[in-house]
Amino acid sequence: MATKQATQAETPSDVVLQIARIQLASITAVSKFFAGWAQSADRYVQAVSGELRERIQRETESTELAEHLAAISTEHLRELTSLPNVAVRQFNRELAASNHERKS
Repeated sequence: MATKQATQAETPSDVVLQIARIQLASITAVSKFFAGWAQSADRYVQAVSGELRERIQRETESTELAEHLAAISTEHLRELTSLPNVAVRQFNRELAASNHERKS
């Protein structure tokens, strides 16, 4: 602890800048999460709509509809469960980039 203080004394403005960097990285990560959620929801709704349209037009059997809807739902849930990891990676990239700029 004393070594860090001796080599790098942080001023109040340094602390405020670091807090701002963290907040900006957080905002970017949250926006990445919600954008991914919206895109995934759109793909899901479009796919379900297409399957239902085909069933209404009697292009597919009801058993096929159930299979296709299950596959679509599985893919949608897979996309949704990956979103937190995407947001964390975005946060880490943003924070690393801002820390790199700070050191330069």
